Amino acid sequence: MARSGSFGINSKRTFTGTDLLSLPAKLGDIGSDTDGEWMFVQASAAVAQYAFVLITDAFKCSETSGASSIVQHVGVAQVAAATNEYLWVWIGGPAGGGVGKGVRGKIAASYVVNTPLLTTATAGVADDAGSTTIKNVSATVATTGAANVELKSTGYLTLN
Repeated sequence: MARSGSFGINSKRTFTGTDLLSLPAKLGDIGSDTDGEWMFVQASAAVAQYAFVLITDAFKCSETSGASSIVQHVGVAQVAAATNEYLWVWIGGPAGGGVGKGVRGKIAASYVVNTPLLTTATAGVADDAGSTTIKNVSATVATTGAANVELKSTGYLTLN
């Protein structure tokens, strides 16, 4: 994994297999910008905009769901991606995101602000009541209904 420069991170765009010669980075590369850290991954299944995703050791991602008994990297897609498309996902980092940064995640109803986020039975959606803690991330506002809200991090997002 490279950690040099921003790689021209564009979290609002996906890349298809026909873009292979012009991909902005290699799978697993990590870039930085003012919103935090980003990892370049490939969707192993369709991913919704703002979904929380699990990232495998091969840098493939799929929407989070339920409990996990192993340590895994977690990211948040800022754009919807089809199966096999490439994209940058937000992986947090020290002081990543925050109010006014625009990094968003899918949160279930009745979330209490600044409470640790957990995986839920709903793929790609996190909440303050669920199965496994997503470390180092919380939402900046409370929700009454399900919503896409701004996130902030204190480190890299992981499970367990």
